Amino acid sequence: MEFHWWYILVGIILFFLFFGKKKGGVVTTRLIADMQVLDSRFESCKPKANYTTFKNDGPDHIDIEIERLSLSENQELEFLINGNLLAKVKVKRNKEAEFDHWADEDIHFPVIHEGDELIVIYDNTEILKGIFRLK
Repeated sequence: MEFHWWYILVGIILFFLFFGKKKGGVVTTRLIADMQVLDSRFESCKPKANYTTFKNDGPDHIDIEIERLSLSENQELEFLINGNLLAKVKVKRNKEAEFDHWADEDIHFPVIHEGDELIVIYDNTEILKGIFRLK
C-alpha cells in the first residue's frame, strides 16, 4: 500500500469530525450595534459588534471588534454594556481590539437585549457608542 499526500488531509478532516467542538448552529437572534464615533481621533477605525443566540440552547456568542485603531500596542480600551464594565481589552500589534467569546467559556458576559448600549472608552473618554438592534 502506497502513501499518498491526501491521506493527511483525510486524517485531519476525520479528526475534526470526531473530536471537534461544535458551537453555534441555527441562529435565533442576531443583534448588531451600529457604532457611532464620538472622538475624531478614531474616525478611521472600523468597529463592529454582534451578539448571537442559537436554537437548542447553544451558547450565546458576543463579538466586539475594532480594527484600524490609531493606538499603540498594549494600550487599553474599556467596553461597557449599559454603563457596566464588560471588559478591558488591550490593543494588539495589528491595531485591533477584540472581545470574542462564547457563553460556555470562562469569561462571563451579560445577556444582551435589543436596546442595550455599548460604549467604548479610551483614557476616560467615550470614543465609540452603539445601541444593539435586531438584524
